[in-house]
Amino acid sequence: MQNLDDFMESLLQEKGINVEGEVRDQLKADMTQRLLNQIDRATLNRLSEEQAIELSDKLDDPNFGDEQASEYIKKCGIDAQQVALETMIQFRALYLGGGTGDVVNEAEEAEAVAE
Repeated sequence: MQNLDDFMESLLQEKGINVEGEVRDQLKADMTQRLLNQIDRATLNRLSEEQAIELSDKLDDPNFGDEQASEYIKKCGIDAQQVALETMIQFRALYLGGGTGDVVNEAEEAEAVAE
């Protein structure tokens, strides 16, 4: 999660948000949660309806955890890292009011954070 914290910190700096302490920490936590929700949504949107129903059924099993969910997503042919990267680029562009327009630079920055 340190990489996401760094990503959020860079967004706050680029946006010129000058709050400190607990307020900044809470802001980063809220932004991180929104990003993670968007990544989850983007990943689920890439599943077929049948795959989404199967995953939903599997998630009802208390023994089916994050690792199994990741394996299922991978088995469905979804590159979760690519989905996360694309979502981070979109999140950054929206947060900063349209981004820089330098998609290559934004992709490299988001990819470095995702690793």
